[in-house]
Amino acid sequence: MSRNLKLYDLTPSPNNIKVRCALAYKQLPYERILVDPANREAVVKVSTQPLTPVLLHGDTVVFDSYAILRYLDANFPETPRLFSTDRPTLKSIEAWELYARTDVGPGISMAFGQLRAETPDPDVLKRANDNIAKGASRVEETLAKSSWLLGDAPSAADFTVGTMLFLGAVPEAEVKRVPAWGFFRKHLKLERAPKTIDWVGRVMAYDRQP
Repeated sequence: MSRNLKLYDLTPSPNNIKVRCALAYKQLPYERILVDPANREAVVKVSTQPLTPVLLHGDTVVFDSYAILRYLDANFPETPRLFSTDRPTLKSIEAWELYARTDVGPGISMAFGQLRAETPDPDVLKRANDNIAKGASRVEETLAKSSWLLGDAPSAADFTVGTMLFLGAVPEAEVKRVPAWGFFRKHLKLERAPKTIDWVGRVMAYDRQP
């Protein structure tokens, strides 16, 4: 099958990072098309909606990061798997995806809401920090038993949750790579979660691959 892949990408967004990590993990080369957050006409033209990421595979268009990961696994089965042929394992991955949306995502959304505020609201940022700390607690417990959320290799679960929690553990070097991450380094602090912070670094290593 042709690997003519293009990714419409908004660099700082966890959902976009997730897809970039997944593509790197599956060793799938792609053309990256950077999207201006203030002008999304190109994305709308391609996918009829304004959100990123958007994947183009030949004439096929896929939007929504969750859908894109499933598309990659279904269409490139010879590459490392993001999901599983084992039903209980697949259900566990889906549970972690839901956890990302419902337990970790709200705090990340709060922080993004303050990104362009003239004066960030300290109360909102405190709630965001409390939320991601609570969200990381289950991850920390899980990583006490295994290297990744579901065993010895990364899966869609790791790329989904890890790229969100990354915003609470942004290293200084990453700010140089993506200046927008400086806001999160300053205002979001994932503390008392050493295993989670180490794991986030391993997840994000896929985003730094050429």
